[in-house]
Amino acid sequence: MQLPLPMAWSGGDEKGHLLIHAGNAEAAALLRSWPGWPSSCMVLAGPRRSGRSLMARMFEAETGGMAVDEAERCDEARLFGLWNESRDGGWPLLLIADDARIPWPIALPDLRTRIASAAVARIVAPDEAGVAALIAHGLELAGSAFAPDLPEFLARRIARCYETIDSVVVRLNAASLASGQKLSIASAKTVLDLAEPGATSDMTSDEGTQRRG
Repeated sequence: MQLPLPMAWSGGDEKGHLLIHAGNAEAAALLRSWPGWPSSCMVLAGPRRSGRSLMARMFEAETGGMAVDEAERCDEARLFGLWNESRDGGWPLLLIADDARIPWPIALPDLRTRIASAAVARIVAPDEAGVAALIAHGLELAGSAFAPDLPEFLARRIARCYETIDSVVVRLNAASLASGQKLSIASAKTVLDLAEPGATSDMTSDEGTQRRG
């Protein structure tokens, strides 16, 4: 299986740290095509820990535009002002929101109309190859040595959920740092308390499966 490669997105101190995979490739392409947006504003919707904030920072660095995190919680008058400023100034405005909250209730009629005209770029759940790539990428960034078959092994056993993937990477990196040894399938099973086939565990539960989308 060929793993996706980091995106060579120009600009920003975190160049190369964003991994493009099937779950976020369409959203990344939409952000980079901002001159052709139907309006000066776009909504970037995705689950937490999906890399949406990193994508937004790289977008800001490349375009000179502005990104607003947790836009669904932002003051509506401020958002309305930013929308008008981006339109008049000719720079792009990116509003980041939880996918589960799209569309969010907006009391201000003028803002509601403007947000409704914005296109939506969605980060969706990764496929199995994406899960493996994200695990490998997270381990490599931390400098953790691991068996080549470990990411694919884990990708077949954990929920396709960004928060779960992040938790797995954090726990494995901590174990690698503590032991100073190369991570193997056997050590990962112990660290993550993975269930044997046919059983259930915290990371392969029905709840996690339902979140795969």
